[in-house]
Amino acid sequence: MDLEEKTLDRVGDRCEECGAKLTPAELQAVLESGGPALCSIHAAEDEPGLAADEAGFIEDA
Repeated sequence: MDLEEKTLDRVGDRCEECGAKLTPAELQAVLESGGPALCSIHAAEDEPGLAADEAGFIEDA
């Protein structure tokens, strides 16, 4: 029985919402977050605070 933790090695190369081909940066974000494969547009719709933070609009206090 294999009890080792499995990691996500591969994700789809298309957005699950619109089918757009994901950029290398979008693919990396999906791998790091472990979340669904979404283009930056749909990822921002799901997590608007993250998009603002990544764009540098939110300053640390």
